[in-house]
Amino acid sequence: FIYIQVPLTVVFTKCDRKKKKKNGGKKPEENVKDFLRQLMHFVDPSPPWIMTSCVTNQGRDGLLMHMAQLRNYWKS
Repeated sequence: FIYIQVPLTVVFTKCDRKKKKKNGGKKPEENVKDFLRQLMHFVDPSPPWIMTSCVTNQGRDGLLMHMAQLRNYWKS
């Protein structure tokens, strides 16, 4: 995606869960922060991102709105 200039949006799923203690026990927000920090080495600026959970519906409306905006952008 870097070399061919394909736009992307990062969607983090299962954001209602915490990592198991044996794997560090991090909160979803900490995992997102770590991932975005690593991504900075490859992509500048950082792409848009959305945290989601199908259990709590977190991020559902934001993701649907983002998809609609992209659809409208690419239709025009």
